[in-house]
Amino acid sequence: MKKIERFQITGMTIEGFKSYRETTDLVFGNPTTITGGNGRGKTSIADAIAFAITGQPFFGERGIDKLHNEFRPDVFISLRFVDEAGASHELTRTRHKNRMSIHYDGYEIRQLDLTDMFGERDVFLSIFNPLYFIEELGDDGKNLLEMYLPMISHEAVMDRLSEATRAALEGVNIFSPDAFLKSKRAEIRELEEHLIYLQGQKDQASTQVEAQKQAVAALTERHSLLDSELNALENKRFSGLDRTQMEAKLVELSACYEEAARSSGDTAEIDAQILALQQKLAQRRVEQYQSQYTQAIADASAKVTELGNRYRREAQIMKAFTPGVACPTCRRPVTEQNLSEVQGALQKVIDAIVADGREQQSQLKQLRELDTKAQVVFDQFQSDDIIKMQDEIEALTQQRDKLTEDRQTDDLRGEIQRLTASLEYGNLSQQEYDRLLACREEVRQCAAELNAAERAAEQEQPDFDGQIAQDKQEIKELKSLISNVVIYASVRAELIFESLKMNKVAISLYDVMKTTGEQKAAFKFTYDGRRYDRLSLSEKIRAGMEVSELVKRLTGRNYPVFVDNMESVDDLANVRPTGQVIMAKCVRGAPLEVRPLRPISVAGQKAA
Repeated sequence: MKKIERFQITGMTIEGFKSYRETTDLVFGNPTTITGGNGRGKTSIADAIAFAITGQPFFGERGIDKLHNEFRPDVFISLRFVDEAGASHELTRTRHKNRMSIHYDGYEIRQLDLTDMFGERDVFLSIFNPLYFIEELGDDGKNLLEMYLPMISHEAVMDRLSEATRAALEGVNIFSPDAFLKSKRAEIRELEEHLIYLQGQKDQASTQVEAQKQAVAALTERHSLLDSELNALENKRFSGLDRTQMEAKLVELSACYEEAARSSGDTAEIDAQILALQQKLAQRRVEQYQSQYTQAIADASAKVTELGNRYRREAQIMKAFTPGVACPTCRRPVTEQNLSEVQGALQKVIDAIVADGREQQSQLKQLRELDTKAQVVFDQFQSDDIIKMQDEIEALTQQRDKLTEDRQTDDLRGEIQRLTASLEYGNLSQQEYDRLLACREEVRQCAAELNAAERAAEQEQPDFDGQIAQDKQEIKELKSLISNVVIYASVRAELIFESLKMNKVAISLYDVMKTTGEQKAAFKFTYDGRRYDRLSLSEKIRAGMEVSELVKRLTGRNYPVFVDNMESVDDLANVRPTGQVIMAKCVRGAPLEVRPLRPISVAGQKAA
């Protein structure tokens, strides 16, 4: 259906509606006055016009049964009017046996078609009934106005801005300033949280670097002490001994022994076997366990040490937390309100360190257990081999002794054994020799741990300062952008509110926060600076007339206005209605009279 932008009522027929039992014909002009005493049907005329168009009475109440005349079951209303082109139309609404029917210029239509023609119910009643918008819609009136407020173009706002602000917002898409500002503030919060995180990571990295330096220094010192001890034992071992001469003497004795063994006949082969076993036994005795887990144990041990240092540091920080101090990790001030939150966050970090430490300790324990088992197996095999070779030597010795009593080979063998032991132990006692072997292993393990610690210390640290500077620069740029968008939002709001300007009525849909640019819902309605609930009836009518004109202007629909209780209003000079005005006035004891004061032009003709 075509939108009717403007119309004026020329006449109406009512039957079976409220106080109108019989058929009643009414003629309207512009303006029209309706007079009569109480209960004569003045307000019923307003209800009938509203009912014909919207299906509801003057104030939009529900319950159609209340509109029926108690003596007539059917309702008939015929509304005649001319549109903006001067064309005449007739709209009828009937209700027969609970069935509602609507006809427009002879064609049956639906209520939805009337909505297309005259606008939504709230729009029509806000124009037709001056008191409807504020008294019936209340806060919903804000939504109605927002639907019809004109769109303020980006270019229009930019034209109102200063040259510097325009340049700053050039190319920035600001479809909704409020949503844009919320988005950018969210970006700033994310960047500020990232800054806190980066600063905490930087401090933690500095602490770790210092701990790693201390670990390297401690391991270096230990390695130096072990190396000094090892060198002292090595120097003492062969100090004053001529190993070359001793080795030559051993070769000489071995040759003499072989010669003596050959001369002893049948014992030569046995002696050779004994000598080979003795040499093999000596080698087996000095063999040391070589661990395949040394490097892994060193790496795991270094990790456990590092986690232990972190745990002690975080635990001390946790213990020291009291309101008023600043968190050394995140730099936020600790208050009574956020103490538990900060402690909870730090406890999560400590729990993570503890969990990681337990995992590393478990791995270290497993590695050490594997290493211990491997050493036990090695020691057992070594012990078994030594016992076996000793038993074989003893058996061969007994066998040889039975064959010969030659003392020369025994003496040579004994001297060879003593010389072999001297070449192995040198000047060291058995305890010193054992310490020498242990010291070698400790030096090797310490060197592996030192190497792992040095590699950890040499790892390149992230460029925290560069990232922090970048985040700060982004925050600075965002704040500058937000400042300019706040100005943009304020100017845009001014342009929007210009559409709501009236004579004495002021309507505010929202407040723009000057510091943030955010829009806060604040539906306010005042007349001449006073609240609506403080107004007299005449002031409420005048205020309603101004709102009716505002809705006309916003929606582009100029419809009649029905002013009830006109007896309380001196005049409407300050309102200046732009369309048809129907004024109802109570005259005590007077019969109903509908009097058009000025006829309405119908298709170029004057109607009486």
